[in-house]
Amino acid sequence: MGRILLAVVALLLPAHAQEWRLTRSQSLTQEGTRAWRYTLSPADRAGRELWQKLVLQYQDHLRAGYRVDLGSWRLYFLGGRLRLEPHCPQVNPACFTFGALPVEKGVQDRFLLGLSQLLDQALAQARNTGGNLTLSGLFRVELKPGQAPPYLARPSGWAP
Repeated sequence: MGRILLAVVALLLPAHAQEWRLTRSQSLTQEGTRAWRYTLSPADRAGRELWQKLVLQYQDHLRAGYRVDLGSWRLYFLGGRLRLEPHCPQVNPACFTFGALPVEKGVQDRFLLGLSQLLDQALAQARNTGGNLTLSGLFRVELKPGQAPPYLARPSGWAP
């Protein structure tokens, strides 16, 4: 039964990523090119509204000293510094911090699975090229080419 569920989730993952958008940009100046910037944000209005509600709860969790699980990644404060580290090698709905929202669990499941998939992709690209990755409203992390986790992060769009 577990293998069937994993196979179904694996087949559905590409569709979930469509709820999220990954933007990649690089500045070109007279001195040459600058570091790559990767920005992960919801792709449509419904996703932005859901993310705004979730991210407020995530910020409160972090301020209170709790961790926020984002699928294969975990975000938390340690020694006053925000850290992003690997979390769940086999991503499933139990790997997420769910918001207390008036939204069906299946909707949050799909939304967060899509986030996890695109966050993995964005971190892989940023590790290859180096640069900054921002998850809209939650954190920003700067990676050097080939850098291994855990990563030091900074709050993005909020103060601890």
